[in-house]
Amino acid sequence: MYVETQDFYLTAYMRLKGIELVNLKDYGNRKLFVFEDGESFQNLRQQYYWNNTNVDALEYKKEIRKLKNLIVNSS
Repeated sequence: MYVETQDFYLTAYMRLKGIELVNLKDYGNRKLFVFEDGESFQNLRQQYYWNNTNVDALEYKKEIRKLKNLIVNSS
């Protein structure tokens, strides 16, 4: 089973935590980020939305840049 999200920053966080982005889908002029659903994904998502995370700010910034680059190159 897969999970789709439009949340760009959640996607960057997931990638930073080692969750693989399975697919990138067009959704009008936006993108949908697709992950394989599982316990790790759900636990990290909960931590993210409950603001119970600890990440290196510079590494998160790098992941955001990588994700933006991925989106631009997928068009």
